Amino acid sequence: MSLAINDNARVAIVGAGAAGLMAGVLLRLRGVEFDMFDDGDGPCRLPQAHVVNTRTSEILREVGVFEEMRTLATPIEKTKSIEWAESLAGRRFGKLDLVKDEEALQARIAASAVHPLNLGQNRFEEVVARRLEALGGRVSYGHSIVRAAIEEGGAVLSISNTDGMVSERRYDYVLACDGARSIVRSSLGIDMIGPPSLARYASAYFTADLSDLEPRVGGQVTFIGGADVRGVIIGFDIQTTWALMCVIPPDLTADDFGPDVMLELIHRAIGDRTVAVQLDGVGSWNMSAQIAETFRSGPFFLVGDAAHRFPPTGGLGLNTGVQDAHNLAWKLALVLEGRAHPAILDSYANERMPVAKANCDHSVTNAMRMAEVDAILGVPFLAPVEPTVVQRPEGSLPHLGIDGDDDAADDKRAVLADTIEQQRPHFDSLMHELGYIYDASEIYAVGAHDFRPSVTVGGRLPHALIEVDGSSVGVHDLFASRDAFLLAGKDVDLVKLPPLPGVGVHRFAAENGIVAPEGLVLVRPDGHVSWVGDQQRIEALPSALARLFHTDIRNAA
Repeated sequence: MSLAINDNARVAIVGAGAAGLMAGVLLRLRGVEFDMFDDGDGPCRLPQAHVVNTRTSEILREVGVFEEMRTLATPIEKTKSIEWAESLAGRRFGKLDLVKDEEALQARIAASAVHPLNLGQNRFEEVVARRLEALGGRVSYGHSIVRAAIEEGGAVLSISNTDGMVSERRYDYVLACDGARSIVRSSLGIDMIGPPSLARYASAYFTADLSDLEPRVGGQVTFIGGADVRGVIIGFDIQTTWALMCVIPPDLTADDFGPDVMLELIHRAIGDRTVAVQLDGVGSWNMSAQIAETFRSGPFFLVGDAAHRFPPTGGLGLNTGVQDAHNLAWKLALVLEGRAHPAILDSYANERMPVAKANCDHSVTNAMRMAEVDAILGVPFLAPVEPTVVQRPEGSLPHLGIDGDDDAADDKRAVLADTIEQQRPHFDSLMHELGYIYDASEIYAVGAHDFRPSVTVGGRLPHALIEVDGSSVGVHDLFASRDAFLLAGKDVDLVKLPPLPGVGVHRFAAENGIVAPEGLVLVRPDGHVSWVGDQQRIEALPSALARLFHTDIRNAA
């Protein structure tokens, strides 16, 4: 098979996972042609990641696939809580309600036009891949990168096709979305900073009808702390599609956790032998906490897992990667169109690296704090599991001091409930979903769990419903495919605005509370605030645009 290339492509995307596919869709929406290579034989078949947070849902809405994703995701009413249990059918130790109270629910509703989704990564990628194809993009599967280099200022890829033939191709820019073991990153000599391994996990994906247990399975994550098996069960649809993850002992390998072992561990983790289980796949993965020393090397950009690796505690890995792509795509498109100076591309690493570091730290903190629940109960939920346990009769946990009606049990249950509530930032943090601020000394302006929408330069513009042509739309719907957008208060004299080619203008009603009557807010294509001014500072607007695009936009029309 010959190398599948587009002679008009100045850009290559390496890797067709969540970040690579989203980068492709965002670029195609702006008319950018590219080659996309992936060394697999097709989209991922197993669910893998499952958390799609609010900001990623906003991006899905922007590219036109949120509603389709929502129909495939777990019904929101079934994602009620996070559970700690002996087994799915066994004793319940405690739970964390994902919506703390009515005030928290209203805060989430007011924060965005969309909401988080619980959806397997395979379904996520299938939908985005279909959108990419509909936009004229394609993925060349079975094509692996054997070398990446910078030559004469350009990006050179040596690409092996399905027949093993290697061809060389030059591009203006390459997006390395090729995962944690990125060949592009290693070819460029970019090191990863941070611990390469915090733990190794065995994983098993399975199909089982657990509808009879549904009242006891409160949500998408149940931490299992039984006598024989410890780990976490993830529900991708909270009915039939599941995964069990457990820690591999340091002296063992994934080979010690083959299909027979994992199937037996699944039965014990479910706790009901009458449930039929179909094992769909087994594997392993390494939990690390690393950030690339740079996200850019000349014409190469690291995106997603190629740039950062987080513990899954917080569900930020896939989301941070998709948001990387969202940050980069509009900048790259404007540079290729000649509407922005290439210097704007420097802002990708400057903006996304601090967010990745903060998200990595948050994920590690979440992982470490899980031990607080263990300490109260005396049950090590994420301790290594010995595979030989499956050869022994099933055991049971001893009395844990939380059963019964005596004062001691009441006190321990109260302490346990409070300790579980302290885990809330792990599972419910609007700040980490929506609150990051670019080019700020503090990436998250207030406490890690204290999100307060505000118009802040570098921050995401707060959500609001506005009237456009007689219809109510979310304010973020205005920005897609624009160079920038200017929101003007009701008292701003629009006649005095300078010529702004490519920049949308919308007069904003004062009652929304985002723009003051004489206020001006310049918003980037990705929905982040670039400049805040007012009627008296209207003459500063061209300079604000020049800073945003690193050029004079009036001369780029």
